[in-house]
Amino acid sequence: MLSFSTLFLRAVSSALEANHASAVTISHRMPILASLTFWPHPDSVKEANRMVMEKFEAMAEGTLAASRQMVDLSLRAAMGKADAEDIAAGMMAVAVAAAKPAQRRVRANARRLSKG
Repeated sequence: MLSFSTLFLRAVSSALEANHASAVTISHRMPILASLTFWPHPDSVKEANRMVMEKFEAMAEGTLAASRQMVDLSLRAAMGKADAEDIAAGMMAVAVAAAKPAQRRVRANARRLSKG
């Protein structure tokens, strides 16, 4: 397992990247949402549906990934194979696993919406 500091730095870097990608995604989607009420277009409705569904999908994937990491950490701790640093690194791994699906989607959305 990687050290806590390595996991922490990777998490911060990933969060900063997701922050930028979120800003790009929001700036592209706000006009779509604003026009949806008055001038609904099939592409806008499709994008709005995608916005909602991807949140639920990312939440479900993140929950499962975090649960897997938590089970692994719990088993190591129960067997006495985890010290305080392992617990801290394990908790950071849980957080990273939970956030990864959402970060992956926000980066993909920023790329897709910027192209088109």
